[in-house]
Amino acid sequence: MRRSEVPKRELIGQRQATGGRDLLPAGGPEFFALLAQLLRRPRRGDRRLPLLWVVRADPPDLMVPLRRFLGQGPRRRVPHAVLDAEVPPGAADVPALLRELHRQLSLEAFGAARLRFRHYPLADWLMQQSLSVSVDADDSRAALVRRLRDRRGPRTPEAPPSGGDAVSIVSQVLLWLVRRAVPGVVFRAAVSGRVPLLGRHYRWFMRQQYLAPRQSVTFLGFAERLTAGWRDGEQPDQVNKLLLHAFLEDLRQAYRRRPWRPSDWRRTAYPALLLDHVAPGNVGGQLVRLIGDVRTETGRNDPLLIVASGAQPPPELPNRTR
Repeated sequence: MRRSEVPKRELIGQRQATGGRDLLPAGGPEFFALLAQLLRRPRRGDRRLPLLWVVRADPPDLMVPLRRFLGQGPRRRVPHAVLDAEVPPGAADVPALLRELHRQLSLEAFGAARLRFRHYPLADWLMQQSLSVSVDADDSRAALVRRLRDRRGPRTPEAPPSGGDAVSIVSQVLLWLVRRAVPGVVFRAAVSGRVPLLGRHYRWFMRQQYLAPRQSVTFLGFAERLTAGWRDGEQPDQVNKLLLHAFLEDLRQAYRRRPWRPSDWRRTAYPALLLDHVAPGNVGGQLVRLIGDVRTETGRNDPLLIVASGAQPPPELPNRTR
């Protein structure tokens, strides 16, 4: 990691501070030094990142120095997002927190190419679709297919060519037919998951473990189960874990080092999530629990460092006197 991404000099300044809002509590400088070490990505391989839960009694605002710590650097900053579990965006649920986390990490604001997501936006988009349960199943499936195709990009309607000599008209008609037919053929091949180089993100949904995707046979059947109304029969925890798993998979792919892409090697700092006012009973505590469950159940590492801060200890730890 470049020095601009984790400013050690700023750490020293905070260690010497004697007042003001940046004054750290006891153990603060050591905690920031630990963060600097965890955020620094090794030159080879990757480390397994922990989930840090900071318990505070009568705290100063810890998020202010944390944000300043991550935001230092003239050119590059540590990619990070800040969420407040007491004032969640939109509905107070895990999907709403994930949408805000995705929005913040997707910004091109950290001095490097922005993080790109493919699996999570598709899963979240499907959850916001509503299909009528009163219409024929084939009509419902056709409506979902149309929306999926439109989501891939608007198709500008073109009128069939007319005018000119016979040879020109025939060639233009053939080109017009190809332009209309090929996208549909490619889309159907991608969704089917049977063509090796097409639709890898569709195949991923059918190979992951949440919501028993093999019961749906095809991706379109699985996608229907995620839409509003249809997913009422699914376990909410399974739906949330699918969203989290898709989000973390996107981060894994964004941080995958490929020899033919030099930009992948420029990601020298892990992204961080700062989650404030976390408690075992609120949506922040639920998000932390689900992330731990997904990491344990999938057995896969991901490049997200999570710092949760609150006045209560996590439920699996005893409530000690502070």
